Amino acid sequence: MHTTSRTSSIALAAAVVSLAVLATACGGNGGGDQADAGNGTAGKPVEITYWSWMPGTKDMAAAFNKSHPNIKVTFAEIPAGLNGGYDKISKAVKAGNAPDVVNVEYQAVPDLVTQGLLRDSSAELGDSVESYAPEAVRDLVELGGKTWASPYDVGPQTLYYRTDLFKQYGIEVPKTWDEFKAAAEKVKTASKGEARLLDFWGDDTATWAGLAQQAGAKWYGSSGDAWKVSITDPATKKVADYWKDLVKEDLVLNHKAWSPEATKAVTDSRAIALIGASWSAGGIKTTYPKQQGKWAEAPLPHWGEPATGAVGGSAFAITKDSEKAAAAAQFIKWATTDEEAVKARLAAGTSSALPAAEKLRATAKSTFDASFFGGQDIYAVAGEQVPAIAAGWSWSPVHNSTTMTMQAEFGKAQKSGEFWAAFQAGQAAAEKAITDRGLKLAK
Repeated sequence: MHTTSRTSSIALAAAVVSLAVLATACGGNGGGDQADAGNGTAGKPVEITYWSWMPGTKDMAAAFNKSHPNIKVTFAEIPAGLNGGYDKISKAVKAGNAPDVVNVEYQAVPDLVTQGLLRDSSAELGDSVESYAPEAVRDLVELGGKTWASPYDVGPQTLYYRTDLFKQYGIEVPKTWDEFKAAAEKVKTASKGEARLLDFWGDDTATWAGLAQQAGAKWYGSSGDAWKVSITDPATKKVADYWKDLVKEDLVLNHKAWSPEATKAVTDSRAIALIGASWSAGGIKTTYPKQQGKWAEAPLPHWGEPATGAVGGSAFAITKDSEKAAAAAQFIKWATTDEEAVKARLAAGTSSALPAAEKLRATAKSTFDASFFGGQDIYAVAGEQVPAIAAGWSWSPVHNSTTMTMQAEFGKAQKSGEFWAAFQAGQAAAEKAITDRGLKLAK
């Protein structure tokens, strides 16, 4: 797995070099010439700013301040989403008043690099990242031979399900997608049409990306110094057709992702499973507290060989013009590798993030109340899926705009199940956006 992933990363390097040139042209700092020494004192600490929307990050920053008197982190919460936090970060960098540290989801890293928003932090973070992050995760933050961010967590896709209702309807946890469809048919029949195996959330591009990755799709790659777009590849078509059939046969619910209707379907036991990722457990626990002890996590069904996709996961990055990069790097290294950072971030129980650093997973497990999952070790379940993440996946330099197009088209297709049109729209949107960004597009 790792060899293929690394090969993909090397293949992308030529294309990303042009992105780095673009970032430098936008004023990016490629080295440490503006960096502070990071050696404040308790009486006069170095002050850095940190923006995030992720659960537990405010508590984590506060814990750092208590144990690091020489550096003071000022935390500010920003909105999540494509038109939320990333837009705010972009505007702040361009206005010259950006924070020193931001959280970035992996799928957004190339996009932010091409916009010239992030600092080449190889000197500050490179050795640290190499020391703890799995190779497949490093590939998501090391572009063009440079380190742009430090991984915090990894998000292998998994299946969450109601143990009591699986037993009631007489179904086993499906291991393949063929078994999944058979189970969906059985739930519909056994419940007399009152329940469905899954609420699919067919407008969620992140879910689709993970499912396509599992099937062997590679939406983005490079040819020399040009970007290749392959959103409409055969593997993706197989996934689109599979879910089209389930929607048309009324074997799954298909509410808008994160909507009140989706929540109510699970609350009312009309949807008895969810496709999520390692980080989903905290949200399920928080959203459905009355279902304590009734949920469990399992590997995602596969196409014949065990594999999964990766959805979400985040990293810490230093912004382009930070003049306090050394102090920012100290905070980031602590946030991504220290047990106390994990404890502070996960203590509230609202997050179940799986640390990229394997040595921190036991600490993460100890902070999470597993009684909601009947005492199951969800960190072990998720951790075992990391080596099964399908190799060779790369994100694009225009992910944000492409996602907005695809999400809108998926929303239109939810009732009909005609999802393929959304992938075709995504292919066209990505090709246009790459060209508009001034990057080369492979023919």
